Amino acid sequence: MISKLFFNSQAVKIHTRWSTNMSRLFVLFIIVLNFEANADSESENNNSEATADVLSPGIAMVGRLSNSEDWDYFKLDIGSTETFSLRFASPYSENSTNQWLVAIQEPRDSYIVFQEALSPTAGEPAERTIETKDNGTYIIFVAPVLGSSSVPSTEYTLTITPENFQAALGSYNGLWQDDLKSSFYSLHESLDGLLYIELQQGGAAWKAYYGARNGNKATLNQVVGPGSATLELTFISTVKVEARYKSCRTLSDDICDANGALLYTGSLIFPK
Repeated sequence: MISKLFFNSQAVKIHTRWSTNMSRLFVLFIIVLNFEANADSESENNNSEATADVLSPGIAMVGRLSNSEDWDYFKLDIGSTETFSLRFASPYSENSTNQWLVAIQEPRDSYIVFQEALSPTAGEPAERTIETKDNGTYIIFVAPVLGSSSVPSTEYTLTITPENFQAALGSYNGLWQDDLKSSFYSLHESLDGLLYIELQQGGAAWKAYYGARNGNKATLNQVVGPGSATLELTFISTVKVEARYKSCRTLSDDICDANGALLYTGSLIFPK
C-alpha cells in the first residue's frame, strides 16, 4: 500500500476510509480543472518557411487563420525515418463546413508528402498517420482551402507525434475521460511515480492506481477501491490512451473476464 504521494508539492495521503478518500479526490479534480493547457501558440508573422514556428513533438500548437492570405508555417525536426501521427483539432468548430488545408513537406527534395483539406468538429478531431522516408526538418503549413468562399476563424490545434517519441515526465497530467462516457480519470506523474484516479460519473464507486511509466506504457497497481487489479496504460499520443487489465480480481476474489482485453480508450480533456 502506498502511504504518501506528492501532488503539486502537497502530500496526498491514500487511506482506506471512503469519506476521506472522496473529499481528497474532489480536491484533485478542482486542481486539475485550474491547470493551464499544455500547448504552444503560434507567433505572427509566420507566413513563410523562414519565419516558421518550431513544433515540439507530441505538444499541441495553437493557431488561427485571420484572412485568406494568412498561411501558418511550422517546422519539426525528425531524427530518424519513422511514422508519425498528425492530430488536427478545433475545439470551437461547430460544423464540418469549416475546412483547413494542412500539408507536410519533406526535407530533402521539398516534396509534399501529405496534403488534405481537414474539417474537424468540436467532438471529432482529424487524425492521420504519415509515413516518412527521410530525416531532417519537415515543414508543415496550415492554410485556407484554395477556392473556398470563407476562411475558418476558429482556433485550431496541431499536434505531431513521432512513433518513437518519448514524452517528458508529467506530459500526461490532467483530466481524462473514457470513450464509454462512464468515468473520468485524474492522472498525475512525478518523480515519485504515476497516480491514476478513476471516478465513475454516478459517483457510486472509485478506484486509485499507482505505479510507474516506461516509455509509452505504464503499469499500475490498484491501491484503493473494491477488489484488486494491475492496470496497463498505453499512451498512443499525449492526448490518447488505451487501458487494459494485466490482472484483475473482484471483491469476492473471482478472476475478472476482462484480463488482457481493451477496457477503454481515454482522451485528455483538461491538460496541465
